Amino acid sequence: MNEKLKAKLDILPLQPGCYIFKDADQNILYVGKAKKLKNRVLQYFNRAYNNKTAKLVQQIDDLEFFVTLSEKEALVLEINLIKQYYPPFNVIFKDDKHYPYIAISKEKNPRLKITRDAKSKSYKHYGPFPDSKAAYNTMHLLNAIYPLRKCRVVPKNVCLYYHMKQCLAPCIHEVKQEDYQQIVNEIDKFFKGNTKDILQDLTQKMHQASDALEFEKANEYKQLIQQIHAVTDKQVIEFNDQVNRDIIGFYQKEGYLSITILMYRNGYLNAKINEVIDILDTIEEPLLDYLMQFYQTHDIPKEIYISNGIHLNLLEETLMVKVIYPKAAKGLDLILIAVENAKKSLEEKFVSLALKDEDIFIELGKYFNKERVSTIEMCDISHISGDNAVGGVVVFTNGYPIKNKYRKFIIKGENKQDDLASTYEVIYRRFYNLLKDNLPFSDLLIVDGGVNQMKAAMNALQTLGITLDVCGLAKDQHHHTRALILPNFKEVELAKNSKLFLFLMRLQDEVHRYAITFFKAKKAKSMFSSLFDQVEGLGPARKKRLLELYPTLDELKKCSLEQLSQILPLNVAKNLQKVLNNTNHF
Repeated sequence: MNEKLKAKLDILPLQPGCYIFKDADQNILYVGKAKKLKNRVLQYFNRAYNNKTAKLVQQIDDLEFFVTLSEKEALVLEINLIKQYYPPFNVIFKDDKHYPYIAISKEKNPRLKITRDAKSKSYKHYGPFPDSKAAYNTMHLLNAIYPLRKCRVVPKNVCLYYHMKQCLAPCIHEVKQEDYQQIVNEIDKFFKGNTKDILQDLTQKMHQASDALEFEKANEYKQLIQQIHAVTDKQVIEFNDQVNRDIIGFYQKEGYLSITILMYRNGYLNAKINEVIDILDTIEEPLLDYLMQFYQTHDIPKEIYISNGIHLNLLEETLMVKVIYPKAAKGLDLILIAVENAKKSLEEKFVSLALKDEDIFIELGKYFNKERVSTIEMCDISHISGDNAVGGVVVFTNGYPIKNKYRKFIIKGENKQDDLASTYEVIYRRFYNLLKDNLPFSDLLIVDGGVNQMKAAMNALQTLGITLDVCGLAKDQHHHTRALILPNFKEVELAKNSKLFLFLMRLQDEVHRYAITFFKAKKAKSMFSSLFDQVEGLGPARKKRLLELYPTLDELKKCSLEQLSQILPLNVAKNLQKVLNNTNHF
């Protein structure tokens, strides 16, 4: 990170607004919004990321930000900036006007057609269809079943469609409007998923043709029946109304958020949209950002169904749409279906990522006479002159972090400045716990250090009677990683642009972030505890509440007496403010 970027990060305010990341050539990479700019932007630089976000962070060279009066203002500004710049790392949707609709004309002799303009009042529209092929297949099916005219202009003589019984031939005789209206009504029922009558009719005709030994015709009816099922069987749950609504399900795992939108139009399931995006920590903000972008280019429904516990007030206010948190069985069932789809989509994403990085795990496996290395863990120690010394262990499987397997350790040894003793302690305690709980070991252990740290880790494993490959990372004179140290202490030089090097940097950044975050939290807790002990009337419950609301001393010191008195008795708030005013450093 360059000095210019560091300086801008230091002055970011704790206010709502938008931020713009730029590369070294001042090209705009990404536009985002935040409730608190400082907190949001700093998240990019203090943790490890998944593929897309990792590539973004590697390219960030400069930052620009805009402060707004409210989060709603920031949301509107973000949308406008994305429309203006089309940043490569933002999710940008194709405009809905490019999606096809199936339209039925309101002419004397109606016909079906595909259109990408749903505004014409001369047609009744069904759609949009995000899958163009599905739109054309559905129209061909309808044309085969219902005998509307196929020609753009009514000809003077009958065509082939009349002889195939797929047209009523208005070119040679008058067709009653009641007959056409009945067909139009049947098509409308078809799009609402009510295909019972047409299926019964086709099944009867198939049996009649079969009984008459007209097997070719019987097969044609059978194919039509199969096509109808293919188009309409996706209707898991239907609505008996004409309301346009979207059902939103989501699923979060290992730094990814998978979102599924079931689009119901006129009460009929019209389309399913799946998207997997990188996220930093919370769900609500990236979900809101995604949906705002989505509805800039898609029809805004009358209603949006979403799980209870996720608040989309800004979406409701900005788009003037009704957000429903269903409690009835039908709505909850739909949410569950959407969530299951989101889970499936994320599973497919993980499989894709694993296949993409497969050569990394095969390359690592070669160094240890294994076919591949699947699960890797890395250890790091963090302290300042031995104060608040802690250790952290992170675990990655097939290239992505398994955060429920991460472990933190408070160093208990007497000499907390001794990194080798601390490494021994952390590895011993880590693998002792795995042995005790009968849990599997990783394929590879990497210590964020050199040969001496490796030997300390090896000694800990040997004491426990565990055989496991241990590696280290050799640094250059600038303390930058340059090589992988193998268990025999030989070094493998790493090309800076190689996939293996970039993967090891992700591991190293993540374990460093994890350990340093724990160290800072422990240090802050120690400092806060010392400071709070000076405040008369501040008991354990009030201390805990203050730490939850104001995790840093800077944030706490900015609070007015009025703000403090909302969570503390006035006399205690005054005592706290007096102590804070006498505190010059953290």
